Amino acid sequence: MKTYLATLGFTLVLFIQAAPAFSQADEIGLNPPQPKITTVAAMRARKAPQTTAEEIMRLKLGTVVSATNRSGNQDTIAGKTDYWYWVTLPNGEKGWLFGGLLMDYDSRRRAQLLREIIEARLKAEKTEFADRQETYDLAASSIAEAKDANTRAEFELLKLLALANWAETFPSPQEKSPYRDVVKSHSAEVFPDEFAGGYSVRSELFWDLEAKYHAFPAADRIAWEAARNPQPSDCEGDEVCSFFVFEGAIKYLGLHPNGAHAGEALKDLSDALTDSVIEMANGGVGDKYVVQQRAELKKSLAALRLAVAKTSAPEKAEMIRKLGRVNH
Repeated sequence: MKTYLATLGFTLVLFIQAAPAFSQADEIGLNPPQPKITTVAAMRARKAPQTTAEEIMRLKLGTVVSATNRSGNQDTIAGKTDYWYWVTLPNGEKGWLFGGLLMDYDSRRRAQLLREIIEARLKAEKTEFADRQETYDLAASSIAEAKDANTRAEFELLKLLALANWAETFPSPQEKSPYRDVVKSHSAEVFPDEFAGGYSVRSELFWDLEAKYHAFPAADRIAWEAARNPQPSDCEGDEVCSFFVFEGAIKYLGLHPNGAHAGEALKDLSDALTDSVIEMANGGVGDKYVVQQRAELKKSLAALRLAVAKTSAPEKAEMIRKLGRVNH
């Protein structure tokens, strides 16, 4: 009997030590309740403020909730330290959300908060198909909420950037759902990149968007994103071919000669305008292919001269020096 009681007592001690430290007394009421918004896709809501607690449901990116209580102590998860919050979930149940994956929400700053959340998700590393789909969905749904044309332009751009980010996860070929259905529904916007693999967004969509909002402040960034949008290329050390990759930068300079990225565009183009490219432009012989390539190169350089003439960026001087070596 003594052995049994001793064993039972030891077991109870272990149970008490293993039990979660949290209790209702650890909760701190929030008065007034604090509105929060989720900053990650498929955010887990749990029955207790700990990662081992049972999962109730998952919340989509950009879901707004109202927190009425928080945990008494902070927790650190994946490098983020914050409280847990007791909230009302979209299905009417109550649950705990980790604050490190939430932002304070203010309806008056909704557009700004949504932009910040989407931009952060676009920069996030190692995200997968479903995560990127939620980023795209949030960007797409935010367009209709825009209160002015410039904000609408910003969200239309974020939608394209989110699609480009999402398309990187489309496998080729798509033999099963959901990939096959998604690619089919976006077939007018994306195309398979036979060189880099995966899918890319058509650059003309960015340029069309710039033309639509050219008179608004957002147009500068739209044009720069158009210039930077990856395009299929297989130059393999061909410097003339590599120069053509930067034609978007020439178009950007032509549209926004004193834009926020004019200096960066000039530097990229100056680096691409190598001695080999200049020699090709100044050459006078070659087969039919070389003659055609030289004609296209001279056309691009002529457009570059016009764009450079309109800019006042400091990098202009070096570009003029290089262009001076090219025969007209």
